[in-house]
Amino acid sequence: MSSKDLLLEVGCEEIPARFMPGALEQLKEKCKTMLKENRLKYGEVETYGTPRRLILLVKELSTRQEEIREKIKGPSREHAYDAEGNPTRAALGFSKSAGVEVDRLQIEEIKGTAYVMAIKKTPGEATEKLLPGLMISLLHSLRFPRSMFWQRKEVRFPRPIRWLLCLFEEEVVPFEYAGLSSGRTTWGHRFLEPGPYEIREGLDYFQKMENAYVILDQTRRKESIRAELKKAAGESQGYPRIKEELLDEVTFLVEYPVIIRGEFSREYLELPQEVLITTMEVHQRYFPVLSSSHEIMPFFLGVSNNLSGDYTRKGYQKVLQARLADAGFFYREDRKKSLEEYVPDLKDMLFQENLGTLYDKTQRIMELVRLWGSDENCPSDEVDRAVRAAYLSKADLLTSMVYEFPELQGVMGKEYGEHSGEDKRVARAIREHYFPRFAGDNLPESTEGILVSLADKMDTLTGCFYAGIQPSGSQDPYALRRQAQGIVSMLLEKALSLSINKLIEDTLEVFGERVKDKSIAGGSAEEIQKSLEEFLEQRVRHIFQEKKLSYDVIETVLAVSYRCVYSVYQKAKELEASLQEGEVQEILEGYTRVNNLARKAEAYSEVDPSLLQEPAEKQLWEKLQEEKIQIIEAIKKENYRQALLTLAKMKPSIDQFFDEVMVMTEKKELRKNRLSLLLELKKLFNLYGEFSLIQSTV
Repeated sequence: MSSKDLLLEVGCEEIPARFMPGALEQLKEKCKTMLKENRLKYGEVETYGTPRRLILLVKELSTRQEEIREKIKGPSREHAYDAEGNPTRAALGFSKSAGVEVDRLQIEEIKGTAYVMAIKKTPGEATEKLLPGLMISLLHSLRFPRSMFWQRKEVRFPRPIRWLLCLFEEEVVPFEYAGLSSGRTTWGHRFLEPGPYEIREGLDYFQKMENAYVILDQTRRKESIRAELKKAAGESQGYPRIKEELLDEVTFLVEYPVIIRGEFSREYLELPQEVLITTMEVHQRYFPVLSSSHEIMPFFLGVSNNLSGDYTRKGYQKVLQARLADAGFFYREDRKKSLEEYVPDLKDMLFQENLGTLYDKTQRIMELVRLWGSDENCPSDEVDRAVRAAYLSKADLLTSMVYEFPELQGVMGKEYGEHSGEDKRVARAIREHYFPRFAGDNLPESTEGILVSLADKMDTLTGCFYAGIQPSGSQDPYALRRQAQGIVSMLLEKALSLSINKLIEDTLEVFGERVKDKSIAGGSAEEIQKSLEEFLEQRVRHIFQEKKLSYDVIETVLAVSYRCVYSVYQKAKELEASLQEGEVQEILEGYTRVNNLARKAEAYSEVDPSLLQEPAEKQLWEKLQEEKIQIIEAIKKENYRQALLTLAKMKPSIDQFFDEVMVMTEKKELRKNRLSLLLELKKLFNLYGEFSLIQSTV
């Protein structure tokens, strides 16, 4: 079947850079789905994007739909043909209803009986007839984080659409969308070679855009920017600090990237490095230049969408100069007071309507830090430093620098804390208590930082649940999932012995003592605790899955009570390894036999050894008593491999018991005692996990 290339370009006003990756992925995947649903074969689907255009290229798109072959079952051959082989009325009627000539009917045997079959073929339509409607449907299906409505709300798009180009090889695909008609006209770079340009076919389009200062391929554009940044920084004997998120953003801010190398006054190097980096990266989308010793140099690199000259460079420098001047002023003014002097003013800053001020939050954090530091057996000096860090943790929110640059909260707390003469470890904990700020971010390194971070995040999480503010679906305005993820990550990676239940109980208790308004929007304390346990355990599951643990292994170990996140992870990891190596089969077989009958046990009663009559049940009881001590000890010491090996040793005694003992005997006392024995054995296995949840073994 013949094929042609399909090219679609949607030209518009500049789309926000953060919308572009998702839009291009949608365009590609929805196009593939659309083509498959319409029985259209294709080679490759590629998408490209610049601030002013979304481009779809479908290579080797077939010029016609695949035909539909439908097999229709008719009467049996015995009823369809007479003794001479002539079609009967049944065959003729079936032929007519199926729309297939009687002499084209085929015979097929199904389960030993021969039936008449009609193969009905419906030819596919020409692709060029389908494309106008498909293009409209495709554009209608695109979704963006925020959209505007056009044409009386019939069209939803983030920015006004200015032109539509759509070609099937050399032919225009005619359709109307957003009040525009598609054609073969496109436009070049807004400033350098605006056009318009008439496009004959796909290859002509890519070449003309290249000549019009438009680099369509975002990957090529990105790597070009990276290479030019390194080259420009090298001119200053430095290297660029390239944050991938920023590089991705500027890639979709330009069609023809040009690097601007600028300078700023050396006097601003006295500002903290984080202030300079934040000012350049977050506020100006500039790339800082670092020396070989990783220090900020008085240079920056900007990415322009126009050919640069001295005037452009001076403009970039002027804007940054103003920002740095502001930062320098704020920095000097803030340091006229000690960090501690800002704390009382937290009484006037609301944390949450039902939860008091930031000062109230600070007091709760201090109390939790002191409590959990003691629980973790931390040295008293570490606990004292952590409490001090908790007291100062929110003070920098009242500084001018953080007010103007919110990204620097914690950073300035550390800076101003050291300037105020605070212990460096206290200052470090002020910075670290915000960690982790996002997925993959660093965790706090110091004990003080860990304690304050845990307390702060648990206070926020519990407070929001307390006030009836909980995530729903994709909505999580207070980033509670991220807070919970941080809590679980610290419990796991720092091997803390604190349990999730204890964290919740302690935080709720502190809230109960300190929050004046006792009306709980989130429900009773018991309901809140249950909701929090489920919420945090979901984060445990998520992190365990990220660590490549099987779903059934995770459920097996979480189904029974556990001491702390670190210990249950070690247990799951050992079980996963044993499953991969095929070492758990005996445990699973033994557990399955025990569990099937243990479920029939009535009200639980202790095993009466005097009622054990058969040698096999006596041996199983003795084995259970003997191994129970070893398993409890192994789990206590977190020697989970030893615990699994010990459980596996129970298999011979279990098999012998079932081979020689009638559990469901008519004698009620014996039956109840034997079921109680199996229930005791099930409980022994459940010290490790609920093995019935294991789906398969290797």
